[in-house]
Amino acid sequence: MARAPRAAADEGVPAEPDLLDNAPPPREATALFGHREAAARLASAFADAPPQAILLEGPRGIGKATFAFRLAKALLGQLPGSALPPDFASEPDGRAARQVSAGTHPGVLHLTRPWDERAKRFKGELTVDVVRRIVPFLGSTAADGGWRVVIVDAMDDANLNAANALLKSLEEPPRRTLFILVSHVAGRVLATIRSRCRVIRLRPLGHDDMVAALNHLGVDPALAEAGEGAPRRALMLAEAGADMVRTARRLLRPSEMRDVRHHHTLAELAAQRRDDQFATVLDLVLEAMAARVREGADRLPLPALNAYAEAYLAATSERRRIEVFNLDRKEMVLALCARLAEADRAAQRVG
Repeated sequence: MARAPRAAADEGVPAEPDLLDNAPPPREATALFGHREAAARLASAFADAPPQAILLEGPRGIGKATFAFRLAKALLGQLPGSALPPDFASEPDGRAARQVSAGTHPGVLHLTRPWDERAKRFKGELTVDVVRRIVPFLGSTAADGGWRVVIVDAMDDANLNAANALLKSLEEPPRRTLFILVSHVAGRVLATIRSRCRVIRLRPLGHDDMVAALNHLGVDPALAEAGEGAPRRALMLAEAGADMVRTARRLLRPSEMRDVRHHHTLAELAAQRRDDQFATVLDLVLEAMAARVREGADRLPLPALNAYAEAYLAATSERRRIEVFNLDRKEMVLALCARLAEADRAAQRVG
């Protein structure tokens, strides 16, 4: 499978960004939970008129990239003239599927944020030099005259130059070419790109699928509710440790947010941990903000709810800036805690 050049894995470079210790990369995942209706709709669409580009939208961590690779495996394993089966999201078998899982299939180009050798970390953006690899990939002859699949994971990471370069490739793709674009945030993809895609919205997993997914990953199924339909979120909470999660949730209560010392404790928790566990602390802050909006929807006036909504939007915006520019995480958490505490004070004044 064609991938961005990087240092060899035996030099300690992860295969791709955002991998968790206890979960395989999406191309290697042996199970996909949920999304059966979306798979059936997509199979029906291929029977009528195969799309040239698909935009998979949905919250982070619900299996969008795994879904993309399942579709790639199914297409590349098709016999000539055969239809895409409605259950293609079940584990495919065959030589093509095994090659995709191993990262060796010549008909798949997987684009992600590139590795920065100087900084020893993945860059915060999917850059134009990565997207430009599409041109020679599509210029090559497809294996056995079959499909070529470009997976962009994720479009949210693409900077403007990268997005514009992708748009040019989307305008006139060769026959039997499929672009699969993954997006975690609705509305972040350029309208000109979105208009060229069949949009497939994947939803958070239901309770039974969450429990099955967590059992498969070896994670306590008691975390199903906390995962809010996203196995990745539950896995991150498990890796962060129950003690840290309990501490953070306690400090994020309105009564605790009044004490600035607790802001600093949360900031230290975020600053001293790895990338995925910093994300967990930030997710807990966002969770607290969203919970306040839900709980206050029926009793708080609009200005108080707006204060929480603005704090939430600021948090999501700052998260993006942190990822792109590698800014000070401790300062970010302190600023978000201050905004949350101010929103709490506003709600208390009018509540």
